[in-house]
Amino acid sequence: MGEILKIIEDCSGGTCYQTERFTLDHFVPPEYQDKDEVFSSDKIFETDNKQRKNIQLNVDDAVSSLFKYFLDGSRRTYKIGDFGSTDGKFLPLVAGQIGAAICYRSNKKLKKYRIQRQNVIAIPDRIGDEFETIAEKIPKIRKKNLSIHQVLKYTVKSDPARALENFAIAKIQVTMMNMEVELIKEMVHSNKLKTNEMLMIDGSLQFTGVEDEDVIFENVVGVSKSFNPNLQGILKGKNKQIGSYLTNLKFGERTPVYVYDVEGKKKRKTKIGAWYLRIHPVEKLKKPLDGVIKIEKIATTSQQKEDGFETETINNISKSILLERNVTCYGNDERWANHLYPIYLTELFLKNSFVSNTFFLNIF
Repeated sequence: MGEILKIIEDCSGGTCYQTERFTLDHFVPPEYQDKDEVFSSDKIFETDNKQRKNIQLNVDDAVSSLFKYFLDGSRRTYKIGDFGSTDGKFLPLVAGQIGAAICYRSNKKLKKYRIQRQNVIAIPDRIGDEFETIAEKIPKIRKKNLSIHQVLKYTVKSDPARALENFAIAKIQVTMMNMEVELIKEMVHSNKLKTNEMLMIDGSLQFTGVEDEDVIFENVVGVSKSFNPNLQGILKGKNKQIGSYLTNLKFGERTPVYVYDVEGKKKRKTKIGAWYLRIHPVEKLKKPLDGVIKIEKIATTSQQKEDGFETETINNISKSILLERNVTCYGNDERWANHLYPIYLTELFLKNSFVSNTFFLNIF
């Protein structure tokens, strides 16, 4: 048994079982980031589209993209063992490589702005009172010039529909998202972000409990390559799923902006406007939702929180994203139809900073 697992076993009083170590990214299906979203079906979250109509955009109207900075957070997760707790539970031990990176565009080239990396391990909340001792000891271990930077505690819930590994992965995901927020804060405090030099994040904006979010997210937009096509309640037909509606989107057409709340700390709710946009012609694609992306923006002013976003603002953001649709990563990534090239390059830059799976797993 490796030194890390031995520390967990000795301090907790439980038993660590060695198993085949493998990456979970290929075995545990990823959960949609928007799996728990509940949209307001009686409110369109923009000013000049009360008719709830799709809007056809003319990309030729956009002179240049509003986006200068691109942020990606990525993770690799691994099953490294099982833990038998003193109260008779059999729970997974999960480790991960996580990181967040920002690139910026200058003279038509993408350059590194900032990168952060961490190695983490997530252990269940059935460890007893010795978590702090474990969290202090494990980062001191160094093997093959690698160490664990942070020990995380994940909460075990009774949910037969979810693999237990997903609770650990969710904890690792939140830790990665916190790294993203720290990078955004750094940019805002350095006065880097402006209305014509915005930041695009790969993924949802479901950050919670962020202090000064009205300032932090003013010039930030989230773009998701994948989304839950089975969401209900957005359309007039209560049982109609959003996926069946989005298949009819034409190239350059966007949906109205919908709104949902994310409940943060102290019951403070973050209002997020979300809309869908088709960035490639249907006839060039294979699957019905290829080329459809989900875009999110957090309401940061009192007027936005009450009335929604200016329709012109949403149109300009959407046109800028249409300008980003080419070059594509066709042939290099199977998600090419929903991927934006600057995000793809940022993601590639970050993932290339990870060590190989075999090398990482050898520290346990």
